[in-house]
Amino acid sequence: MKTYIVSAFLIFLANSFFLYQKSQAQINAYAQVTSITGADKVLNLGTVDETNHTFEDGDDIILMQMQASCIGSNTSNNVNFGNISNISAVGRFLVCRIVSHTETSGVPTSITVQSTINIAFVFGATESVQIVSFRKYGSPNFTTTANMIAKNWDGVTGGIIAFQVAGTLTLAHSISASGAGFRGGNVSTNFYPGGSTCDATQYMVTSNYTNNGQKGEGIYRTTNNNFLYARGKLLNGGGGGNSLINGGGGGGGNYTQGGEGGAGWNNTVGGCSPGVGGVGGIALSTYISGSRIFMGGGGGGGQQNDSQGTNGGNGGGIVFIKANQIITTGTCGITISANGNTVTGLTNDGQGGGGAGGSIMIQTNSWSVVNTCPITVSANGGNGGSVNSSTHGGGGGGGQGVIIYSVAIPTTNTTNQTNNGTGGCNDGGCTSAASTGSGTNGTGIVGNVQNNLPITLASFDLFAQNQNFKTSVLVKWNVLSQENCKSFEIEKTQLVPNDDFSQAKWETIAQIDGAGTTNNPKSYQITDDMPFVGTSYYRIKQIDVDNKVYYFPIKDIFVQNIQNLIIYPNPTTEKVFVKLEINNNTQINSTKIEVFDQMGRKNNCEITQNNDQNNTLIEINLANLPSGIYLIKIVENGNITTKKVIKN
Repeated sequence: MKTYIVSAFLIFLANSFFLYQKSQAQINAYAQVTSITGADKVLNLGTVDETNHTFEDGDDIILMQMQASCIGSNTSNNVNFGNISNISAVGRFLVCRIVSHTETSGVPTSITVQSTINIAFVFGATESVQIVSFRKYGSPNFTTTANMIAKNWDGVTGGIIAFQVAGTLTLAHSISASGAGFRGGNVSTNFYPGGSTCDATQYMVTSNYTNNGQKGEGIYRTTNNNFLYARGKLLNGGGGGNSLINGGGGGGGNYTQGGEGGAGWNNTVGGCSPGVGGVGGIALSTYISGSRIFMGGGGGGGQQNDSQGTNGGNGGGIVFIKANQIITTGTCGITISANGNTVTGLTNDGQGGGGAGGSIMIQTNSWSVVNTCPITVSANGGNGGSVNSSTHGGGGGGGQGVIIYSVAIPTTNTTNQTNNGTGGCNDGGCTSAASTGSGTNGTGIVGNVQNNLPITLASFDLFAQNQNFKTSVLVKWNVLSQENCKSFEIEKTQLVPNDDFSQAKWETIAQIDGAGTTNNPKSYQITDDMPFVGTSYYRIKQIDVDNKVYYFPIKDIFVQNIQNLIIYPNPTTEKVFVKLEINNNTQINSTKIEVFDQMGRKNNCEITQNNDQNNTLIEINLANLPSGIYLIKIVENGNITTKKVIKN
């Protein structure tokens, strides 16, 4: 009986875990970029994660600088440790299209993109660059089928969820990058030097590193143990609690600064003064724009001596959503979130700082939420951990993240939140607490920002047009939005060997001015009066105001041109001949002939057709018809024309 109960319980747990896994899904592929070569078009890859998606030719990717050496000389043991020196390219991103890629044992090793990369991405021991698949859904509309989540940042890849819908995105599930950002620092090893000395001067250490809490991770990547521990912040990563004694970790920073960790223990009610808690991660709001955003900084780890300290919370990751229209239809409880993690538990020793809120970027032309089920969009900082005994060190609150809309900030049936995390209690009665993230809640919510997600192409179509047996091609395309678009160029080429378009010679046939920056849909068209006979390939080249170039996918169309149509003799007494001459050795597929009198009545005539490679000769016998004027209707490969014939 006991065995049965345990087995059933285990089956229940397994099924519950399976259902939980099914209810939320990672959707992107990720890869580390180690360098950019080949005239700035080839991305050389390191670690690749294609568990949930793949990188394929024609797909869009987001190329982003996650970390960079922006700390400069701010590495001395003083209050300036961890300040920013040069923002470099960190936080910058581009959307690129894959032209081709190479693989080894099925794993991509390099990717070639269409456009030259005009951002100075940097590579090295203190930098990290990654690509994320900008996954496309819908044809063109899409309704979510499960909760979507970002892969947690692992120091090389992850932290981002990104997808696009050309038409209407219907949100029926939640989207989350909460806790997927920069990682919280580890709690210290157990260490107590004796006594009750407070030392707030250790911003970095040169020995016995792990006696101090570890700093939270941020936009500067380092493996230098001197820099990884003690109370100094690490850019937007919160500082760790100091070893003298039980200092709380600082909160991570993003749009606003994280809160300072709690004071630490010195056997007094007020604790250490000055405190030994970690310094909060810096604010990055002055750098944030439509083309630069960041993951939330991790909270610093607490310092412990009784195995009761806690790690810092992870920061929030990044959400990229792009759609022509975003709506809901009645499913309740939907959220879009990039919150920093809260440090939970009431324990002794120094507590971890909360992770900072991440970043949410939404590009859409329309946002509509039903009133019966409001939606919440949030990039909140996480709360710091709290102490349940005498004065030690609570964790600092995480700074708030940012929500960026391309439209005005939606308020109807939509709650937007970028709240700072609350500092944890320093003692059981919470007579004092670590600092909350700085700034006024909600300052990280911004609207009407044009971002770095380029033109959304809604459609691109080719149509053959025929008049008097002369074929032209109508090229039509519709775009949902434009970003700094100077012009479009239409290019065409003929069939190339093995469909290797890298060897094609493209000819520009037209140029049309773009609309600059707009979220309004636009329609464009041009007519090519001289298409190639056979298969013609067309592509759209979009040029930005800074001369950056994007290419949209290639389309093809098969056309035939009839060079000549001859009818003889005219007038006739009995028979008339129709001769169709085709250019460039193009094979004629089908011809249909009908004869009508002037009243529009169809007449039955004997018609004989002879085809060869270059022409069609059609014999029409009018012998059984009375004298008069007749109309001959000729249909050839979709071309329709009529000719007047007189029978004497």
